[in-house]
Amino acid sequence: MSKARTKPTTSSNLLVDEYFEAGDDRFVDEVLSLQAGKKLKSMAERWYRDSRPFARRALLLYIDDGCDKPHHRPLVKALYKLAEKAHDDEAIAHFMVAFDRMVQRRLVEVERYDWSKRQTIKKKVLEGDKRYPRRYGRRNESSPHFSKATRRYLQRRALRYFRDIGRKDPIRYGVAVRKALVLYRDDCLDKPERLLDSWGLVHVCYYGSPVLKRDPYGIRVASGYSLGELEPAPLHPRAWQNVFESVFQLVTTAKSRTVRVFAMNLLRDTYKQDLDRLNVARLRPLLASPHEEVQTFGSELLRTAEGIATLSIADWLDLLSIDNQAALFFLCEAIRKHVAPSRLTLDQCVDLAVSPVSPVAELGFDWAKSKKIEGKLALASVLRLALARAPRVREAAAKWIASVLEASKDARMEHVRDIIDARYEDVRREGMALFERDVRFKDDPTLWASLAENPYDDVRFFLLKHLAEREKALGQTALQRIWASTILAVHRGAKHKRTALAQISARIVEHPAEAEPLLALFSYALRSVRPPERRAALAAVSRAAFRAPALRSAMGRKIPELSLFAEEAP
Repeated sequence: MSKARTKPTTSSNLLVDEYFEAGDDRFVDEVLSLQAGKKLKSMAERWYRDSRPFARRALLLYIDDGCDKPHHRPLVKALYKLAEKAHDDEAIAHFMVAFDRMVQRRLVEVERYDWSKRQTIKKKVLEGDKRYPRRYGRRNESSPHFSKATRRYLQRRALRYFRDIGRKDPIRYGVAVRKALVLYRDDCLDKPERLLDSWGLVHVCYYGSPVLKRDPYGIRVASGYSLGELEPAPLHPRAWQNVFESVFQLVTTAKSRTVRVFAMNLLRDTYKQDLDRLNVARLRPLLASPHEEVQTFGSELLRTAEGIATLSIADWLDLLSIDNQAALFFLCEAIRKHVAPSRLTLDQCVDLAVSPVSPVAELGFDWAKSKKIEGKLALASVLRLALARAPRVREAAAKWIASVLEASKDARMEHVRDIIDARYEDVRREGMALFERDVRFKDDPTLWASLAENPYDDVRFFLLKHLAEREKALGQTALQRIWASTILAVHRGAKHKRTALAQISARIVEHPAEAEPLLALFSYALRSVRPPERRAALAAVSRAAFRAPALRSAMGRKIPELSLFAEEAP
């Protein structure tokens, strides 16, 4: 429904008549913007009795807007009476849903004096909507909105219409109220108090529940109970017997979670045998639903569904792509039972293992481990496990990748480099451990050189630890990059900074020609806001100066604030 427009009353009167005669869809918006009560009331019978599809569609759209526009009281009452007189189940269903939205209490915390305890306690109560008067003292045609008493009356009257039908014709009642239940929306039932305010909905679904207590001011939760204990207890239970297909359809067509949960619980309680006879094709709409509770319901039923053993691998993989962890738990349980790992390729297993959902990832990883890993293509597939997003699976996969590479004669330096370059620290840790212990890789100068280009701190610190023995494998630029990235790490690495400063000091002494850029790193470290880092830098500078006196002049230029060798500065 588009937003109602605000126009002068005379203009709207003319437009309403013009749009109605022409069958223009703008008619409903114009009616909603009109605030002339007498004009609105005068058009009620002509509108209701118009046989055009346009008029009927417009009527239902108007009711679905909520029946609560200013000065629309006469029109709403006139239309409702016409629908009731005509035994119009469809229109009354729309009215019931609209009237259930009219009452909106608030859950507030108030203080009450407890005489038994002789103290003031706080408790939560439902407070009426203060925007509207409790009731009008006499006949009132000028007030723009219904009073709170009238709102409750309209709710009860709409329910009474269906309740009377149920006494005489349960089948007709069942068909009518199931059409009404489909109309309830989640945005109108987003809080517990909204559910309690929905007089018609609660009676249709939970009339016999001991959890709820009814009084003249509305529905409340009975003492000692909670809404979480609600179980289906519908009005006129006979109307819900032998209607499995209709109730099952509610699960996928209902627009509100409240109705969907009611339908699913009713199916579990009343139609268990019918559910067990469902085949996989009937469950697909449930598994494809955008609603998590429906997906979970469908996945529960999948375990006993007929024809599940004949599903193709493509069908199983398609089912495992849904985004619902609860549903995927049941799906993984079913696939383990009905599918042999040999039916999937290694790549398909790895695709499952890199899923962010733990049950799916565990399934894929377990099956991947059952495969025989031979050749470079298989190794490439195994290396993709380094991208696993489920932490527990990734940790186990990292260890397995390292063991596979260690045992494979096809493992190459590039494979080790790839896992050391991985996004996740636990994978890099296993890669570095493999690097250290496998004689095929531990002395590879190309691999050591590649570590200098790695962007991760843990790899850089690993290289820093082995730098003294591997220095020859790295060029001047690589060494400077490693030391610079370590010194410039603002938030971490104090221990590694001391190591780097000591290595820089030794490098300057051994290679004076490289002193200029390295002294700049000393200058930065001496300006650190952390005293331990400044002390480590000062010690490294002093050590280099005493071991290589020829560098003192350069130190004075690069670090002018250093007064240690001020007398030797030019």
